[in-house]
Amino acid sequence: MLYNKLVRDHIIKKIETNWWKAKRHTANEAEFEIKLLEKLVEEARELQDSQDIEELKKELADVLEVTDEIIKFYQLSKEEIKDIQDTKREKNGWFSQKIILEETD
Repeated sequence: MLYNKLVRDHIIKKIETNWWKAKRHTANEAEFEIKLLEKLVEEARELQDSQDIEELKKELADVLEVTDEIIKFYQLSKEEIKDIQDTKREKNGWFSQKIILEETD
């Protein structure tokens, strides 16, 4: 089966423990950046497809794990991201009113 995707560090060991072979390589920085952003989309889709609250919690944990790795990759600080988040909240609000924009003229 072909995957060509970023996986967590222990996944290869789990695959090979089940007597399967895993062809793999270590990404260079450019490939890692691409695959990291692809992983975020993958995990977000899995979060969206969650069937119950327990699955949702696990998928949200995966999204946060990838987000943490992206912050580390770009050498950002969580505090800087939090400040930007706060600024955007002040300017644009939250999602607490559950507003759905249907259309504009």
